[in-house]
Amino acid sequence: MTRIKSGLAVALLLFGLVGSTVWGGDRTRPTEPNPYDKFRRLDDRTRSRGAMSLRDELAFAEMAHQEIAKQYRLVNDPVIVAYVNRVGQRVAEVSGRPNLPYQFYVVDNDQINAFTPGGGRIYIHTGLLKQATTEGQVAAVLAHEVGHNVGYHLSATLRRAQTTGILVGIAGAILGNGVAGSLAQLGIALVANGTMFKRSRDQEREADFLGLYDLYHAGYNTDEMNNMFRLLASLMRRNPGAFDKIFASHPPPAERLRNTQREILQHLVGSDRRGVRTTQEFVNIQRRLGVTGRALPPSPEDEDAILTAGDVSDDPSEPQSAEVTYEEAEKIFARAGLRSVTPLRAVRGDLLGGTRLTDTVIAYADNGRVGALVDLGGRIYPLQVEHQGQVQLVLPLQPDDVMAVGIIPVASRRRAQVVVVSRKRGEYVWEWTGRGFRYLGEQ
Repeated sequence: MTRIKSGLAVALLLFGLVGSTVWGGDRTRPTEPNPYDKFRRLDDRTRSRGAMSLRDELAFAEMAHQEIAKQYRLVNDPVIVAYVNRVGQRVAEVSGRPNLPYQFYVVDNDQINAFTPGGGRIYIHTGLLKQATTEGQVAAVLAHEVGHNVGYHLSATLRRAQTTGILVGIAGAILGNGVAGSLAQLGIALVANGTMFKRSRDQEREADFLGLYDLYHAGYNTDEMNNMFRLLASLMRRNPGAFDKIFASHPPPAERLRNTQREILQHLVGSDRRGVRTTQEFVNIQRRLGVTGRALPPSPEDEDAILTAGDVSDDPSEPQSAEVTYEEAEKIFARAGLRSVTPLRAVRGDLLGGTRLTDTVIAYADNGRVGALVDLGGRIYPLQVEHQGQVQLVLPLQPDDVMAVGIIPVASRRRAQVVVVSRKRGEYVWEWTGRGFRYLGEQ
């Protein structure tokens, strides 16, 4: 891609706020392959969506929950349960499947464990809540389990169950639009033999990848996922036998730590130096569980981050922006599979209406045709338009017509607008739905 001349203005011009870009020079990049690259451009269609209907997934999760409630003692302390749900919902609502009816449960067990049968049902053991030292570490674990739901890993579990003896007929019935009786039988069988909670190592890596970005977009410091892996490594060294069964399918903590550190270095620079690490509420919950002296108290920086992490502007006249470097645009184009394209206008902001300025909108020219895309947490969304009754990726504009792009926060945490401004035709507007973008038309 031809380097952009220093005089090119890449700015947010909406509502009078102007910002100019800095196109940086080449920088040293890590040479080791990033194992998360294989997950970067996956979406619902390329994961396991469709192998099991949402209706069956939710029904199965309910059947599995009934069996889990028989085999495990669930904590009914409303303060602890409400806290875990608040943290869990915070990461779930910024995930790739925000509309699942997520429910978070606490298992009264001192094992270091968390699991999900799918369908938005997520369980965390009190042992993990007691051993964690920050809320960010708890959020990282819950975000990982949300990642299994976003990755549709339940479908893969059912496919694997088809090859295991008595489960063959039951799992086959589910994948072929099975009935409630099969759901109940399979839920009981998979929970009873532990198959339900076993994932492949690549599924665990994908859940780490998805969870890292959910942690990031929820306003937590991403280094807390690293700290969770460090904690797991320390606990496993002290008592290796206690983790053999639970984490047999997981990559070693040292590998998971390297993977997230590399992802942060390459794609989330600085996210491990800002954001919420912990809260006083977490400290209080540990005390309620009988733990004293382990949790880290929140710092003044944590308190500031807590106040701003969920901020949403109700006034669209005050959007926020930040510079977009040449290197950032180049990486986004590479991930989107675009070659020989030229950025026309670009801006960074926050689609959740906060102040983290992590999402990038770029309008670009490709052989005289104009397109636009959004990079949200490593996920690329080409912005489609409806023109003359047809849906297409190309805007009905000439490159010189593109005047500005912008991110406009709105009142809901999962909604924002992305705008491409034309000098002649007005504004092309898309709305963020939590899963993707809906075109609202020309305004």
